[in-house]
Amino acid sequence: MDEAVMTALVAAGAAIGGGALTGVFSLAAAKRQAAAAWAAGERQAAAAWEAGRQQAAAAWDAGQLQATAQLDVARRTLAEQTLANQRAVRRGAYVTFLSRTDSAQLALSAWQSAIGTAEESSRRREYDAAMGAVGEALNVVHLEGPDPVTAAAEALWSSLATTASGSQHRVAQEAFLDAARMALIPV
Repeated sequence: MDEAVMTALVAAGAAIGGGALTGVFSLAAAKRQAAAAWAAGERQAAAAWEAGRQQAAAAWDAGQLQATAQLDVARRTLAEQTLANQRAVRRGAYVTFLSRTDSAQLALSAWQSAIGTAEESSRRREYDAAMGAVGEALNVVHLEGPDPVTAAAEALWSSLATTASGSQHRVAQEAFLDAARMALIPV
């Protein structure tokens, strides 16, 4: 064979071998590059997943804190409204009781002034009716309390008895007013 053909064959073989070797190295490099890109993508996806999980957890915690705070505000508002309603009911009971004790005191004075006159029995009935109304109002005060007000109300009721002195009523009324005012002070 001729030297030129042989040189051409060697050159062709070398070119094919070099191309094949370059292809093998290129393929290996491409595989390494693909594996590195895959690993980088996995790390990026894991980091994004963790960031999303942390953000979701933080949002959940913030939502729970907000809900707890709103419930606390609602509970406090309800408690304040309940206390305000209780004070209003007590105030009404105390005012009714005072009004009825005033009426009974007037009826007692009118009856005592009418003793020995033709109006004595009608004035006594008015006094008895007024004391019945005081007793009903006293029952409401017993229900509403508190104990210091109840005790002062009983003393005021007793001061309206036919055997009580006139000065006893004024002292008992002041004691009831003081106890009632203390019970109505917001806490």
